Amino acid sequence: MNPFSILGLTPGFDMDLQALETSYFKEQRLYHPDRFIGKPPAERNAALQKSADINEAFKALKTSLTRAQTLLAMEGVIVGTDKDTAKPSSSLLMETLEWRESIDEAATLGALKTVEIPIDAAHSHCLSQISALYAEANWPEMAQATLRLGYLEKALEAIGQKKKRLEKQ
Repeated sequence: MNPFSILGLTPGFDMDLQALETSYFKEQRLYHPDRFIGKPPAERNAALQKSADINEAFKALKTSLTRAQTLLAMEGVIVGTDKDTAKPSSSLLMETLEWRESIDEAATLGALKTVEIPIDAAHSHCLSQISALYAEANWPEMAQATLRLGYLEKALEAIGQKKKRLEKQ
């Protein structure tokens, strides 16, 4: 399944999310199952399948991480699943452990903010890096950057959860 072609979009990492949403709703209106009530079963089933494909395509493209994973998968490189063809480098794993330790050790909102700032900056840099690597068709490096993006997003999520806990104290 090529989610870009399903939604009538040009493949790429940098995405106009408004254009994505517009395309999604346009396609969904054409194939929504309610439009096929009273049609022959084969036509209804085809519309139902097309509607499901449109939903999956939108889901694959709406976030930077899943879009990067999708672009890599289209090139035969799988990351972010149980069947990864690219594994994280040892330096990425060490960096991830350091982030986790820093998050765990932050005992105040101020300390947590000190941890969050460089992780947030790394996240922004990683998005730019993936964009450039996609333009260069550098799949091995894009795979590592995409793995890093996934770890960064998990770290930012952990920071958000810890922030909520600390605010309740």
